This record gives sequence, structure tokens and C-alpha cells, in this order.
Amino acid sequence: MNSLLRITYFSILYGLLSVASRAATTGAPYFHIAGNHEETSDERMPLKSSAVKVEIDGTIARVRLTQRYGNAGSVPIEALYVFPASTRAAVHGMTLTSGGRVIAARIRESAKAKAEYETAKAENKTAALLEEYRPNVFQMSVANLLPGDDVTVEVEWTEIIPSLDATYEFVFPTVVGPRYAGGSAEKAPSWSANPYLKEGDRNPATITINVTLATALPLAEVTCPSHPVIVDFKSKDQALVKIETREGEDAANRDFMLRWKLGGGQVDAGLMLHQGKSENHFLLQVEPPQRVTAGQIPPRDYVMILDVSGSMSGFPLDTAKALLRDLVLGLKPTDTFNVVCFASGSGILSEYPLPANKENLERAKQFIEGQNAGGGTELATALQRSLALPGGDDRSRSFLLVTDGYITADAAVLSLIRDKIDTANLFAFGIGSSVNRDLIEATARAGRGEPTIVTTTSEAAPAAKRFLKYISNPVLTKIRVEAEGVTLGNIEPAGFGDVFATRPLVINGTWSGEPAGAIILRGIGGDGAAFVKKIDLAQAAAARGLNHPALPVLWARERVRYLSEEPEKSTEAIQEITTLGISHSLLTPYTSFVAVDETPRKMTQLAKSVKQPLPLPLGVTEAAVGGVSSTSMVSGSSVPEPGAIGLISILVVLLALQRRR
Repeated sequence: MNSLLRITYFSILYGLLSVASRAATTGAPYFHIAGNHEETSDERMPLKSSAVKVEIDGTIARVRLTQRYGNAGSVPIEALYVFPASTRAAVHGMTLTSGGRVIAARIRESAKAKAEYETAKAENKTAALLEEYRPNVFQMSVANLLPGDDVTVEVEWTEIIPSLDATYEFVFPTVVGPRYAGGSAEKAPSWSANPYLKEGDRNPATITINVTLATALPLAEVTCPSHPVIVDFKSKDQALVKIETREGEDAANRDFMLRWKLGGGQVDAGLMLHQGKSENHFLLQVEPPQRVTAGQIPPRDYVMILDVSGSMSGFPLDTAKALLRDLVLGLKPTDTFNVVCFASGSGILSEYPLPANKENLERAKQFIEGQNAGGGTELATALQRSLALPGGDDRSRSFLLVTDGYITADAAVLSLIRDKIDTANLFAFGIGSSVNRDLIEATARAGRGEPTIVTTTSEAAPAAKRFLKYISNPVLTKIRVEAEGVTLGNIEPAGFGDVFATRPLVINGTWSGEPAGAIILRGIGGDGAAFVKKIDLAQAAAARGLNHPALPVLWARERVRYLSEEPEKSTEAIQEITTLGISHSLLTPYTSFVAVDETPRKMTQLAKSVKQPLPLPLGVTEAAVGGVSSTSMVSGSSVPEPGAIGLISILVVLLALQRRR
């Protein structure tokens, strides 16, 4: 008996060490608890405010983000702040204001920028470094903030405004949600271990957002579903929008979303040209015709993939269940379907596609309702299982992924989709107040589908309705872009999937010579008829001019995004990304902005590195941080996985028995 107890004891101890080892290597985030650090609370909160100014002209947004950092403590610090931006952002400028001096940042290869920053820090100089960790996740580092210092860093970017259902939407993310990094072969990035404020703690950093909106056609309506705003219409096609500050409300814990429609449901589409010194660029945006008949829609097969991990607890999972219920009940008798649910593991409704009859729909409804949130987010495993399911051979097949995207293994997921998607489409639904938009949009692009973000309960039903309408009505396929009397090149995206109803097509590229000839878009419409759209370059130049300096940056950003999403980037791809970043002054995974105030500071001690704690996204509970309740967490520590808790209990009992014997 003693031998058995010893064996059991050491087996459980080994299991506990394995669990602890996994927890230590996942880069799990942790809570910031005031008073548990050497630094004062003021030193732990170096970011004081963020001011956002947005100028939207037609379909292009120019954004200026001004961050103010200060040190209200008693020791020098280095401020580290992880923050998000739009997945479409082409970041092309940064300035540092320190001691009344304005320093323009330089673009460098990331390693050189980091070295320049570290040298400045060692020489007691104030410096700022902007790095890209994901296309929508950046880190700002500000070195040598002395007590009483107040410095500002301004970041500039440009992006294209997307349109769906004739509604334009500008999104400014305000917080990076906690990321799950367990169960992946990829090493967890350092930023994923960022501290978070405890649920209910007030975020001391303020934010203001001001938008100037100007459109080519009259505005029909302007709405903001995420925040209370004040809308001031200056004319029929211009409006000023700003967040309405309310006492006790935190505006920086969810995405800011501004939506507008143009008069008559028309879309501001056309051709924009830029004539540069060495290269010319164009941006073509076309709204395909919405023509399709019910008799031309083939039978369809749907595979619904639902995230039920711990971070989906509460509003996200409740919303996802309602969303899938509506989708299941909206299927036609000729359709087939299946449902896969995943967290640390995965469950499946059926090994084969089910006909959408009454019995199977009720079975699916009960399966979905029976899901509870908990565990990790093994998305890649669930996708691999889902994409391998039989079905869709003789019908249009679509995979629907519903998740908040709180993982770090993005590359593995994208590689899997590209390798296994075959002729199907994958549509991604992001559920939550501040989802991982980069992953949601990247998976949809890899699957030739469309991303949809649901941030509130009220949006769920309209989103489901839009989705059903979208996938039910393909309007343009076999797309080709041709040139007549002009030479085109470097077109992004490189290939075009099928276009579904109400989604405009945006194409970036280069052209040579003078603005003459035409760009021709060809394809097959939803009714099977040939579609041709011919746009004359001379007419476009006369109507909009030839000076649109944002176009080269936007083209470069699309090219970088395509190269960056290659599952295994070659040396040539990395070199091309680096060259694009340097030549276009563009933030990329391999180029960073660095600004140095050359005036040395008088310092009596080295600066302490301080990570700015982030607020939890609205609706995300403390279960998303470390995967457990905050009551068992301490700042900066790893926490046991749920399975470890049971092992600990058994170990305690065995130790008591051993001692008694």
C-alpha cells in the first residue's frame, strides 16, 4: 500500500509540475492589483490620455492618435503600452513631443530601431519606439520618463472604409482583449502577457474621439451603436461627430463604431488616381449589381463552428447561441448542415451532414443550447476537424466560424484554412465588445468569405439576417481585371473569389504613363449574364484629380498584408515587406518607428519598465484572464488550470493518508 501511495503521489506531483509548466509558458495575462508592487499606483499608470482625430473623405479615413504619457510617481520609468488599431490601418507617421521639442520619428528595420531606442535609453535620453506585433496590435515604448514629465506621441495612419449593405462603417478599437496562448506550438508573444485591471476597476486613462465626415453623396443617416455621440450636420454631405462624455462611463473598453448611409442607398464608387514621381497608383471600388433569382441558387451545405471557451462566457456565448439558432431555423429543406463546438476540446452534432428537416433542426437547437463556456480556445484543432467533415460535394459549401478570436496562434489557423478550404467559403463572426478583429478578418480573407462583428445583443438578429442574405445571393463570379490603352501592374488582392450581394469590390494597383485608356472589370453576374464595368482614366482624372498621396501607402499596406499572411514566409517575402516599409515609411512586422530626443536627462537611477494595465473589454469577465476567477489570482503569477485544482485536492488527501500511516 505504501508503494502504491508513493507511486500515486509522484504521478500526481508530475502532473502538477506539467500543468504549472504549461501555465508558465503560455504567456498568460494577469491582473494589476494596486498595492502589490514596489511602484506606486501613479507609476503603474503612465498613459494619461488618448485623443483621436479622424478625417473621412469619401471612402478614405486619415487618423491621428495622440497619446499623452506622464510620470506622477517618484522614480524614473519606461512606459510600455499595448494598444490596437484598425486591421486596415496603414501607419505611416509618428512624432514625439518632449520638453517643448517636436521630433519626427524615423522608419527603420525593426532590429535597428530597437537598438537605436535601447542606446538612447542607456544614454538617459527620452525616446519612443512603435512596434507592430499584429496588423492590429502595436506596442508603444517611451523611455526615461522622469517624475513630473509629460510627453506626447502622435501616430498617423490611413485606411479604406468598408461598406456592407450600402452602410459604411469606421471602427476605432480601444483595447486589446486577453489572448489565450495555450495548446499551441507557437511561442506566446510577450505582449499577450499584458496586465489587466480587475473587473470594475476604473480606467484612469481618458479618451476623446472626434470625427469629421465628408462624403461625395448626401448623408441619409449617421449612427454610433457603440458609444453615446453628438452628431452635428454641417451640410447635406458633411457632419462632425464626437463622443458624448458621461459621468462614470468608461469609453475605452469597447470598439468605437461609426456608421453612415448615403442618400438613396447608393454607394460612393469609382476610380481614384495618383501620379507619383516614380510610380502611379490607382484605387478601384465597384459595387456589383444585385441580381439573382431563387431558381438559380444551388443547394447549400453549412458547417457552423462555435467557440465555447472561457472568454465567451456571458454576453458573447448568449449572443452566439441566438445567432446560430436563427441561422439553423432559417435553413431551407434543400440545405444540409452540421454544428461543431470547441474549447479545449471539441464536440460535433453529427459525423455526416444532416438534412435541414424539422427533426434535425430541433436536434441542432438542443445541441447548441446545451453548451457552456469554459476552457481554452483550441481553434486550429476545431477547424482541422471541421474542414475534414464530409459533405458539400454537389452543393455550395460554407463554413461559419463564431468566436471572439482570443488566441495567438494566428499563423497556424490561416495556414490550415488556405490548405483545406478547397472550393468552400469561410465566414467569420466575431462576438464580443472588443474582438480580435485581425484574426476574424484574416480567416475570412483566407476562406474567401466575409467577416462580421457582433458587439451587442441588439446586433445579433440583424447580423444573422444580413449573413443569410449575403450567402444566399452570389452576384459576381469569375472576376477579371483588364486594361485597355494603359498598362496595369502590382494588383492587390492578387486573386478574386466570388463576390456576394451588397459587398463592394476594392482593388489597388499601379498604372504607367499618362491617364488614358480604361480599366475594365469583367465577370458573371448572379443571373448568369456577363457583367462588364468600364471606367475611363481620363474622366476619373478630370473628376477627382491626380493627387491622392494616400493611394501608394494603401497599396503598400495591402501588399504587406498579403505577404504577412503567408503561413511560412520566405526570405524573399520578408525582404519585400521590409523594403515596402522603408520605401513607403510604413509600420510593418519588420519595420518600426523610433524617435529620440537628443537632449540627455539627469538621472540618478535606471528607469523601471512599467506595462500599462488595460481595462477588460466590455462584457468580458475575469475568467478570460488566466482562465479562472480573479479570486484565485495574484498579479504577475500563473494560475492552476481547472484540471490542476482536482489534482491538488487529491494530493492533499494522499499526503494526509501518508502522514496518518
